Amino acid sequence: MSWHILPTELHIAVIHLLPHNAVRALSSASSAVRAISLPAIFANVTLPSAASLDAFVRHVPTEYGPYVRSLAICTKQPGATGASTTDALLALLHACTRLHSLSLSLAFSLDPEKAVPAFSRLNHLHAFEISCWGTEDVSPVSERLVVALAASLPALTHLSMSRITRSAIHVDPCDVPFNVPIVTNDFDVPLHPTLGSDLALPSLLRLPSLRTLEIRDTWLGCDTKIPASSSLDKLILTGSMYAADTNFEAHACMTWLRACHSLRSLELGTALASLDEHPSSLPRVSHVHINASRILPDDLSSTLAALHPCSVESISIAYEQERHTTSDQAPVKPLLQDDFARECALDDLQDWTSAIEAFLLGRSTQEWGALSHVQVSFAPDVHASWDL
Repeated sequence: MSWHILPTELHIAVIHLLPHNAVRALSSASSAVRAISLPAIFANVTLPSAASLDAFVRHVPTEYGPYVRSLAICTKQPGATGASTTDALLALLHACTRLHSLSLSLAFSLDPEKAVPAFSRLNHLHAFEISCWGTEDVSPVSERLVVALAASLPALTHLSMSRITRSAIHVDPCDVPFNVPIVTNDFDVPLHPTLGSDLALPSLLRLPSLRTLEIRDTWLGCDTKIPASSSLDKLILTGSMYAADTNFEAHACMTWLRACHSLRSLELGTALASLDEHPSSLPRVSHVHINASRILPDDLSSTLAALHPCSVESISIAYEQERHTTSDQAPVKPLLQDDFARECALDDLQDWTSAIEAFLLGRSTQEWGALSHVQVSFAPDVHASWDL
């Protein structure tokens, strides 16, 4: 049967089944095919540098903007400036009226007076990821900017941040360890209509639509008072690369956990420590995932001791995935590429198995009565599980 006699509906169905490169090749067949291929071609756009961002804005017609559903941008580029990058980014966002997912890896900060109003017009954006690509002590991304941008997104449900720098407005510099950078020049972030000037990271828990919050490689040691959140379903905390006192950081993460009403999922890349005061104030947590790339088997005991009031139902342990997403898709088990990696995984499995069995033998059935399943998985054939 000839392609040309098929109805347009079947053409579109076929295009949705093809890989991206095949769709681009097919679009050159005719102007009619190109017209129905455009939504698939521009659905997911990745711009790996400030130069590619500028080229996209200059050469791609703005009428293609509504086709973009997912947008990933990195602003690394020698000689580029924050002002020029902000203008190019905002021009693109203005055209992408149906954007659902946005990822920004910033080599330098954005102009907040321009960026914050632009984000308030992204009515369909529900997944937002932001990270610092550059060096924090040279070109930091301020927590005030991140909170203002996130709070301006009316439909935001998933927020992921990495290497965000705390602000001197919200942190006493005298309380900050010497190796932890802070931002001192972010006074130009405008007041938010709801949050006002309270643009510290804990204010994110006041966003009513937010369901998943991921904070990676960001110092949380200053967070001792956090507003309660009744809407968050999933919390991911990996700890800070700057932490000098891991026990202090562990208590800070517990403060974030205690602010949650209940959680469907808690993912940890840092060990926890028990809070002596008011253990009953900890939320109920259905599932706990432990990142074995960042937490050692020796830390399992203290971490689970801190979590026993949470009525945990299941625990999973795995290596950190190379690609993190804001979706709730099941993690993909990594494939071990060589014999050495496999031997390392088998050794890790033995260490984690010993730690888990010691925990299971010593646990109180009263404290852990809800726990029904524990699983360790480092590869499809390197795993163990316990059904209780």
